[in-house]
Amino acid sequence: MSKNLPTVIQNTLGNLVAAQQVTPVSSGGDFMYLKMSKTGDWVYGSDETEVSDNSAFVIDPNSYAQGFVAWDDGELVDEKMAIAGQPPVLQADLPDISPVRWDVQVAFALKGIEGAEEGIQMLYKTSSRGGKSAIAELLSKIIARGQAGETDICPIVVLDKSSYKHKKYGKIFTPILTIDEWCDLPEAEPETKPVAKIAEPEPEPVVEPEPVKKPRRKRRAA
Repeated sequence: MSKNLPTVIQNTLGNLVAAQQVTPVSSGGDFMYLKMSKTGDWVYGSDETEVSDNSAFVIDPNSYAQGFVAWDDGELVDEKMAIAGQPPVLQADLPDISPVRWDVQVAFALKGIEGAEEGIQMLYKTSSRGGKSAIAELLSKIIARGQAGETDICPIVVLDKSSYKHKKYGKIFTPILTIDEWCDLPEAEPETKPVAKIAEPEPEPVVEPEPVKKPRRKRRAA
């Protein structure tokens, strides 16, 4: 990591790298919950409002979190999450909730900066294979960019999807966080570090082979 980077960026990268090296961890606040529905639509809030095609979102790397979640037939049993930089949630410390199992969960907070969702803050938490893969790819790009000495390490993303056909479950949709451009970390710490729990909708599908990426759509012209 470059020693010439501003301290705030070095701290951010240090927290993200450390978070990658532990097995669990993240969570909520007064944010609208974002998820991908079983029909492949990105939706948010209790009314499951569909995200518009021309919306773009900025992600503060400091909002990254990981941990564990437990579901039982679509009902949330419990979750234990921690934001990057906080002591990680360790599986060995989790209570026994048999026969329900704990699954690794990761999260990022997003804020709409363009389109119908401009100004809306959301939280994307996922324990699905496809969701965790999308966030892991995004995280690795943020870290690589910072370690290369770039100071604009906040990705601006559009919400895309891919799909594959499962023998048992039919067509399965998986999320893609397409990076459109990069911007600097905000000068003041934004309200994008979820710390409390929020109501959870039904969990995402968890059986996910490798998806086939769809052609990316164009963002609205400025």
